[in-house]
Amino acid sequence: MRCEGKFVFLAFVFLVLTAFASVSAAKTIYVPDDYLTIQSAVNAASPGDTIIVRDGLYKEHVIVNKQLTIKSERGYANCVVNGEGSDVFALYADGIRIEGFTITRGRHGIFINSNNNSISNNNISSNNEDGIYIPSSNNNIISNNIISNNDDGIYLWYSNNNCISDNIISNNNNGTYIYHSNNNSISNNNILNNYQYRYGIYAGIYLEYSDRTSISNNNISDNGYGIFLRCSNKTTILNNNIISNNLGISLWCSNKTSISYNSISNNNYGIGIGLWWGILGYSNENSISYNNISSNYYGGVFILGSNNIISNNIICSNYHYYVEDSGGVGVSGSNNIISNNIICSNYEYGIALGGNNNSISYNNISNNTYGIYLDYSNNNSISYNNISSKGHWEWHIYQPGHGIYLEHSNNNSILGNNISNNDYYGIRLDDSNNNIIYLNNFINNTNNVHSYNSTNIWNSKEPITYTYRGSEFTNYMGNYWDDYNGSDANGDGIGETPYSIDGDKDKYPLIERFEHYFVPTPTPTPSQIFDTGRPENPYPSISGEFVGTIKTNTTIIATKLYTYTCEGTGGHTEHAIICNSTWCAEAKWEGYKEDWMNISFNRTVILMPYETYNITIVTGSYPQIHHTSSLKTENGWINCTEFIDANGNKYDDWIPAIMLWS
Repeated sequence: MRCEGKFVFLAFVFLVLTAFASVSAAKTIYVPDDYLTIQSAVNAASPGDTIIVRDGLYKEHVIVNKQLTIKSERGYANCVVNGEGSDVFALYADGIRIEGFTITRGRHGIFINSNNNSISNNNISSNNEDGIYIPSSNNNIISNNIISNNDDGIYLWYSNNNCISDNIISNNNNGTYIYHSNNNSISNNNILNNYQYRYGIYAGIYLEYSDRTSISNNNISDNGYGIFLRCSNKTTILNNNIISNNLGISLWCSNKTSISYNSISNNNYGIGIGLWWGILGYSNENSISYNNISSNYYGGVFILGSNNIISNNIICSNYHYYVEDSGGVGVSGSNNIISNNIICSNYEYGIALGGNNNSISYNNISNNTYGIYLDYSNNNSISYNNISSKGHWEWHIYQPGHGIYLEHSNNNSILGNNISNNDYYGIRLDDSNNNIIYLNNFINNTNNVHSYNSTNIWNSKEPITYTYRGSEFTNYMGNYWDDYNGSDANGDGIGETPYSIDGDKDKYPLIERFEHYFVPTPTPTPSQIFDTGRPENPYPSISGEFVGTIKTNTTIIATKLYTYTCEGTGGHTEHAIICNSTWCAEAKWEGYKEDWMNISFNRTVILMPYETYNITIVTGSYPQIHHTSSLKTENGWINCTEFIDANGNKYDDWIPAIMLWS
């Protein structure tokens, strides 16, 4: 939801209402010239009139029950309305505009129990309860106000589709508190120092049982919590600066949240992003991507939940010397994906994992004490990471660095990693069994490996066909160890003598780094694309979020997503993500410029035949829609799990018309 669109809508409503009121022409009333008080002017006015209040102090409780514009003559610095303990302005009609007042000393500064109102350019401060209280009211715009020193700055209660933008919200308990309210937008605000009582949970933005909120382009700093979500789903947190709060972002039992392109740093007593277990359960199916998460006191990201994706973030320098276990990414749960991140210089660990069936891949992990640490964690995949660790001093004792450290962790796969320059062990296993570890490079570690009370598999389970020095071979393959001194008499690149690992062995050690055994596969020509085509009837159509799956019958290689738009509209895809269990590709719209119906992925998308891929598409304006739950195309199938339109309506048979191509 965009504030600009809502301003257009409000202007339309205002014009319509004014037109109906034009039987007797709208007039302008001055206070105190025509009426001594604002309330007496309201009582005398007709819908569509404008009341202009001249400079001065007015001690009033103003009830507005008709569509009016009420504004000061010269701005809030010169015009003060003191509510003396009652609501200063109470709005009970639709389409009211309040502008340019200092609003103070009321129970609530502004009480809104109506729709399509505009509150702008006011200083709303020092009220007993809330600066602005909005119960059961929709489509209101709160913009360009200063809202300070109240209980809650803005409080929404069972209110939907409201827009809060370009305000300064400071020195309240909660900056903005939203309860059982959906589809609201909070954007371009400065939200500062909201944490006045110093106990309990207070936040710059606090959501409770509120879904599909958009939080974007805000500066959120020096609050108790920057953003706190309790049991609030499908929130979008985009492009905010979240700095110097006690905790950056916290999610309790909040699912399907998208956190991307934020700067999250210097949050003092907590972690950059924390997805905690709440009363009702875990926080699941969230996406954390393209954030800069740095210099937080306890750690970068901590997740307690399942099916979350952490990808393409920079997570560095999150530590404090007096906090044990501070680090980059901590995960406790299952089926989470941690991929394509830069994780560096965190105090204790780069990635700490306590859970099963997670994937850690394509990360650059450097200068942490433990690059990747698994404890009581089984059936996880660690693949294609670059891992280099450096220890730290703790209480005058040096804690040396480990690349990968497994404790009490079994049946994990460790494949294709570069494990180098670790100042203690490249890989260490304690009481960990049946892990399969092969095609890794161990280079320039103080000690390449340590295995205690552990029996593992140090080579592929099946023979692999590979090309070594121009010849093709098929054999089991182990790992490359830079201190291996065995021979390779037959020239197949596999050493004849096993590499000893305490009581274990790598029976098929590689003579050279694993990259030398495979000829790079050229990128295939994208002779085929995935195209839903245009539907016979694309209507009804509206913007929304599509969640579904794709399964192809051939290899599809794509770098772009094209959206078929309804004729005469600006239909497009604002954001798309395609994932499998090991990688995600993301594409983001850059506005109406040049070829705006195409958006580009951040990596090449390769869809292998008969594998299932998850796809999420967030559309804008009016894309063409296939009204079916499953669509068969020439090169595969696309299925609809859920489509939630901009009004919150849910469908299981709406599929946007798209094409994946290069």
